[in-house]
Amino acid sequence: MSKTPVPADLAKRKVRRLTPEEIREQLSNVVRLEHAAGLLGFKPLDFSVEDGWLEAEFDPDPRCANLRGGVQGGMICAMLDEVMSLSVVVAEHYAVGVPTLELKTSFLNALPLGKCRARGQALRIGRNIAFMEGTIWTPEGEIAAKATSTCQVRRPKLADDGE
Repeated sequence: MSKTPVPADLAKRKVRRLTPEEIREQLSNVVRLEHAAGLLGFKPLDFSVEDGWLEAEFDPDPRCANLRGGVQGGMICAMLDEVMSLSVVVAEHYAVGVPTLELKTSFLNALPLGKCRARGQALRIGRNIAFMEGTIWTPEGEIAAKATSTCQVRRPKLADDGE
């Protein structure tokens, strides 16, 4: 059993909006935890709070391979889900939870095991729902897959909102 803490339900605790520097620190901590991001080899590269995007590198574990030796499609979806969801989390200053409601992926090229790059973009963030898109590229720079997604935006009480 893993000793890595699982984030508590955001509705049950108060959070505060983080600065870009604090967001960068939080993102760098993700790779040290025993979550799916570790299996996928997640490494944040850059992000923009103002423009609502996040880029990351992935270096998936060989256990993410399909029978042909490339990255299995569900794992590609997981990588896209990670960058798309985080684009909303970053745009909202790391003060929201964003469970995925729907994900559509188009696979355009095989994705070999090894380092690849992905980008998630928050297209529209409403009070309770957000819309995102994502792209993942092969190491050679070809688009391996594109996705669109919808997530719920869970907005907890902010620590500076008072009681």
